[in-house]
Amino acid sequence: MLLRNDLLQYDAPRRILRILWIDAARHGAYVFDVAARACEAAHIRVATLEADLAEGRAVRLAEDPFLVTVNQDALPPRHIELRERAWQIVQELTASEPGIYQSRRRGQLIADYTAQHGISHPTVYRYLRRYWQRGQTPNALLPDYGNSGARGKTRASTAGIKRGRPRKEGAPPGVNVDEAMRRIFRVAMSCCAGIRQSRRATYEAMVRDFFSQRSVDGATRRVVRTPPSDGAPSFGQFGYWLERCDVLRRAERPLPLAPHAVIAHPGKPGAAFRLDAVRADVQLVATTERDRLVGRPVLYVVSDVFSGMIAGVYASLEPPSWQQAVMALANCAADKPRYCQRLGRAITVQDWPSRHLPELLVVPRALRPADGGGALRNNFGVRCISGTADSQTLPWREALERRCALLPLEADQLAPQLGGLDGVLDIGQFTRLVADAALEHNLLAGAETPAPLQLWDWGVQQRGTALKQYREELVHCLLLPVHDATVTAHGICLNGTYYSCTRAVEERWFERARQRGHWTVKVAGDLTHVDVVYLLDAARPLQFHQCHIVERGTTGYPVQSPEAPRRTGQPSGQYSSFGRVVASLAN
Repeated sequence: MLLRNDLLQYDAPRRILRILWIDAARHGAYVFDVAARACEAAHIRVATLEADLAEGRAVRLAEDPFLVTVNQDALPPRHIELRERAWQIVQELTASEPGIYQSRRRGQLIADYTAQHGISHPTVYRYLRRYWQRGQTPNALLPDYGNSGARGKTRASTAGIKRGRPRKEGAPPGVNVDEAMRRIFRVAMSCCAGIRQSRRATYEAMVRDFFSQRSVDGATRRVVRTPPSDGAPSFGQFGYWLERCDVLRRAERPLPLAPHAVIAHPGKPGAAFRLDAVRADVQLVATTERDRLVGRPVLYVVSDVFSGMIAGVYASLEPPSWQQAVMALANCAADKPRYCQRLGRAITVQDWPSRHLPELLVVPRALRPADGGGALRNNFGVRCISGTADSQTLPWREALERRCALLPLEADQLAPQLGGLDGVLDIGQFTRLVADAALEHNLLAGAETPAPLQLWDWGVQQRGTALKQYREELVHCLLLPVHDATVTAHGICLNGTYYSCTRAVEERWFERARQRGHWTVKVAGDLTHVDVVYLLDAARPLQFHQCHIVERGTTGYPVQSPEAPRRTGQPSGQYSSFGRVVASLAN
C-alpha cells in the first residue's frame, strides 16, 4: 500500500518521485520529482502508481536518502533559528492542502503570503521545494545539512464448594479454578513462550513458581520461598482450561468490513496516537538475581485514536518520565513480527501491521516533555499536544487486566507484602505478557464493536492514512537518550558494559586506545535494555553504527546479541498456530 512520503524510482526516464499527498478516497495523489529545480507538483492517479510498481516500471525505495535527521543537542543556535523561520512560512502554506500542490492556487497563496509578510517569492519557493525534497519535516529546512539514510462464559465458584466430580478416595479435595488462577495460567504460558517443552513441564514450572509460599525479607528485599502448598490446581485442570479456552475464544483474524459499512469513528489511521501510562500491580525480580525484588513496572502504551489498535508498548522499572515514555513511541516503528519473535511469538505482518509514526501524539500532562517534543516534531513531523489521562477507560485495559492488575501511576513501586504474581517474573517476562495482551486486544472484537485490527484495515482502505514510516533503527537512535562512552583497549565502555562495532574494528580503535589512551564518544542507548547501543558520528549527524556487547578482552567484530534484532528476514509461521496460542491466553 502506498503511503504519503513514499519514494518511487523510475528508470525510463530516470527519476525519483516523492508522494506528497493522497486523497482520502485514494483515487489521486500529488507527486514531486526530488531532482527538480522548479517547485511543481504533478497530479497522478493512485492506480497508475500501483500499476507501475506491479509491472516493474517503478521500485519503491526502502530507505529515504533525502530525509534529514539530526541530533537536537548538536545543532548550532543559528541553524535552529533559521529552521524555525523557514518552518513558520512553510507550515502556514502547507496547511492549505491540496491547494498548495495546484499550480494556480499555489501561486495565489504565495503571492498573498509575500504581500503580507514582505518575504520574496524566490525565498518562499526555495523553502517549499526543499521541504518537499527532503521528507516534509521541519528538519528539511535546516541549512547545510548532510544527507543520511536514514504491528463462553465461565461458571462462578462458591466458597467451600468444589466444582466437578469428587476426587478418588484418599486424594486431596482439590481447588476451584477462579479468575485469579486463570490469570496465573495465562502468565505461565507467556513465561514459557519460545521454550520447547511439554505441557507437563510447563505445569510443573507453574506450580513451582506461582504456588509456592513467598514472603519478603524486609531488611534485604529478598524473596523467601517455601515448597508449594496443597492449594495448587491439578494437571488435569490446567490442561482442561487451556483446551477450553482454545475452543471458546479462538482468535481468528477478523474479516474486513463491508465497503458500505457506517463507521462512527472520526478521522483515519495515524491521524493521532494516544500515549498512556499505568503501573502494574506485580512486583518483579531482577533478571540475574531471581530472588531480589526490583519493584512494580510502569507500562507505556501508544494506541491509534481512530481504531483503538495498540501501536507500541514499553515496560520500564524507572520512575515515570517522558524519556521512558518515548520508548513506547519508538516501538511503534518496530517491525512487529521481528519484535514478537524476540519474545517467543511467531506472527505475520497482517497480525500486527502497525510500524508507523502518527501526525499527532496526545500526551498526558504528567508526561509532557519540557521542550514540547522538539525531537519528534523536527525529525519526524510529529506534533505533541497535552490531553487528559483517564486510565480507567483505556480500551486495552481489559486485555491487560486478564493477566495482571493495574494501579494508578502514582502507586508505590515497592510493597511490603507479596501476593498473586509477585516475586516470580522479571522485566523480560512481563514485557512478553504485555505483548500478548496487545495482540489479544488488537485481534478480538467486542460484542457490538469490530476488532481494532479490523477497523484499522478498513480505515486504511476506505479513508486513507496519515501514517509515517521510517527505518526502525533510525527512530530508535533519534529518540534514545545520548550518553558519553569511553573507547578503551577492551571495547567501548558504557556503565561497565563493553561494546564493539564494525567501524571500531575496521579503524582499529581498540589498538589505538591501548597505545595512546582512551577517549570519549557519544552513544545513544536505553540503559534498561543494554544489549544494543548506537554509536553516533559527530562529523555527519546523524550517521550511526550498531554496537553489540562483547566480553572484556575479546573485542573483535561485534557479537550478535541473542536479544538483538535479526536480519535474516521475517519469521515464518501460520496464523492458525498463532491463533491457538493467543486463544489459550484469552480466557
